[in-house]
Amino acid sequence: MQGTRANFQGRFGRDTFERLIERYVKEFVVCPICKRPDTKIVKERRFLFLICEACGAKSSVRPV
Repeated sequence: MQGTRANFQGRFGRDTFERLIERYVKEFVVCPICKRPDTKIVKERRFLFLICEACGAKSSVRPV
């Protein structure tokens, strides 16, 4: 991930690419609590957190 973009390298079939996008959205976009996409990723020290602007939830995310 670079800034606000995700980069996928390689050749992917349509099904594989759709699965990659779904996984990316689930891990880095959608709030695990309220399921809304109103989130942002914030770095605190060396940890990344997904902050939901809709419900206020704060969840850790794995480094990309």
